[in-house]
Amino acid sequence: MKKVLALLLALVMALSLCACGRANSNAAYKEDGYSTYAPVPAPAAAAEDYEMADYDYAVAEEPAMGLSAAAYANETEDARGDGASAAPEVDPEKIIYSSDVTVETTVFDETIVEVEELVKEYGGWIESSSVNGANYYDASRGYTRNRSASYSLRIPSRRFDELMGSLSSLGNIPYSHTYTENVTAQYYDVQARLTAYEAQEKRLLEMMELAETVEDVILLESRLSDLRYQIESLQSTLNNWDRRVSYSSVYLEIKEVREYTPEPERRISYGEELAGALRDGLQAVGSFFKNLLVFLAEALPLLLVLGAIVWLIVWLIRKAARRRKAKKEARRAAMTAAAAPAEAKDDLKE
Repeated sequence: MKKVLALLLALVMALSLCACGRANSNAAYKEDGYSTYAPVPAPAAAAEDYEMADYDYAVAEEPAMGLSAAAYANETEDARGDGASAAPEVDPEKIIYSSDVTVETTVFDETIVEVEELVKEYGGWIESSSVNGANYYDASRGYTRNRSASYSLRIPSRRFDELMGSLSSLGNIPYSHTYTENVTAQYYDVQARLTAYEAQEKRLLEMMELAETVEDVILLESRLSDLRYQIESLQSTLNNWDRRVSYSSVYLEIKEVREYTPEPERRISYGEELAGALRDGLQAVGSFFKNLLVFLAEALPLLLVLGAIVWLIVWLIRKAARRRKAKKEARRAAMTAAAAPAEAKDDLKE
């Protein structure tokens, strides 16, 4: 009986050991889709070995799908590096700068020369220019009309701010305004469309080499012609934006003045405003009569000649009128004399 109990006890203990071993094995081998945990030591190991092994759990990452183990290891090492790898390059912004500036000057000719020197100094060019106002003929006759000039300048964008700061050396600046236009989104959108069209053109050229019928060739050439038009149009747009981004536009107007426009330092009272208006009006009246006297002095010889001609015409008209009047009186006298004898005869008959 004791032997039977001993055998049963031994069998139960053996079954218990097997069950514990299988449970530990299932707990040790845990798997997911990308990682595998290393197994722990068997339960038969010593307690110290089990504790050390517990710290030796390691995650062995498997290669990502579609990559080799070496490539994945290199990519993982770069991603976990010390930050030495460069960040992805960001596309630069495309911003167009332009400005309108008005400059007052008391030395007009010197200012024109300075404008040309500034443009050369900053590496730009004069796109268009015009000069208006009195010429030497007018100036020699005392005309006070002030001159003006307009310029359209193109300046490298990297030196745009430097040029704007240098314009104060030309004279007084009563007006200045700068415009900015950000075309970054439109630029890269057009650039992406251009790349897609170029890739499509390349595929069509490859298809044309394999075309076997005339109809296919004609169809492909028509499609290529449309694509080429789109590509050239988009490329022209990009080139125009590149020019405007690289070279800023400055529209400069120069005015010749006797005195610079004063900058008000304080609020002007109503009486001062009226006094200023009256002073400006008197100056305008004086300028008008001055210009009128200059005009009359210049036109005097012509006026004398015209006056002599008018006087001669009037004299001739009056002379002709007197002649006509004398003829009428003579004719009337003759008619009166002819009628007198007839009346005398009638009286004698009676």
